[in-house]
Amino acid sequence: MIKHWTKFEGCPYGAERDQARVTLNRKKVFLLNPPAYNALGDPAAVEMLFDEARKVIGLKPTDPQRRNAFRLKPKKGGRFKVITASAFCTHFGIHVERTVLFEHVNMDSEGVLMLDMAKTINVGRGSR
Repeated sequence: MIKHWTKFEGCPYGAERDQARVTLNRKKVFLLNPPAYNALGDPAAVEMLFDEARKVIGLKPTDPQRRNAFRLKPKKGGRFKVITASAFCTHFGIHVERTVLFEHVNMDSEGVLMLDMAKTINVGRGSR
């Protein structure tokens, strides 16, 4: 009898298509699906926030002309948006070995999309 099961924590592809979904890859690039982007109000740019004590990343819509604005760019051939956040991740020492999916993407009362680093699922294959 098998006794060493490993439970798969993911879900079928496309099962959560209508829910906000954000990933961060090892190249320090965030990927937002349409519901996550829409929850932010379809902004051209966001400012990046970080709560070091709680290890929570915040994305808040901002004017793309601001110095600290990170533009949301369309992913080639798709409806998804990309944020290249190398400067932000390097500054705060945020590093992932493989692509992670943030669980329970929430919007706070101030319009900040919150991404909890302690509540992620590995979804990538890692370094090749």
